[in-house]
Amino acid sequence: MTSRRAARGQSLPGYEVEYITGLEGYHLYLRARELYQSGWTLRSIGEAFNPPRTRSTVRYWVTAQTPIASAFSDHPLPPVPRLVTPTPAPLTPRRHLTVAEHDEVAELAPIARKYRATMHPDHKAALANVTLTALCRALHHGERVTIRELADAAGVSYRAMARRVS
Repeated sequence: MTSRRAARGQSLPGYEVEYITGLEGYHLYLRARELYQSGWTLRSIGEAFNPPRTRSTVRYWVTAQTPIASAFSDHPLPPVPRLVTPTPAPLTPRRHLTVAEHDEVAELAPIARKYRATMHPDHKAALANVTLTALCRALHHGERVTIRELADAAGVSYRAMARRVS
């Protein structure tokens, strides 16, 4: 089987539902395999039937050994319905920290590291912690700077920075 791009949440068109529910035996298996290979999900194929067939049943139809399709030339198969695959929105490219941003993160991190929850909100470490968190969140979420780059600048682990920006 080749790589396939499944479009989830789509139902088979009405004409295909009528067609596939009228098939039996190897004809049904071949059609299910064609639909699956063109991107239709096991669930969408199974829901075409009344009562609906389970995904495991449809999976069996798709993977079952069947004679080659040319053996059924007396019953030509219509073209498989096309899927409407959503195209993902283009991502804005990641950017790197500027020297000034790197220096600011590197300067705030050791001070913020001393912060404890029991400290007064006006304490130098508490202020540095709040400032560092706001800066890192803005850079990661708004500017698309990677967590790895922020963690390296702050001298902390990836996980520590991921917790800070979440």
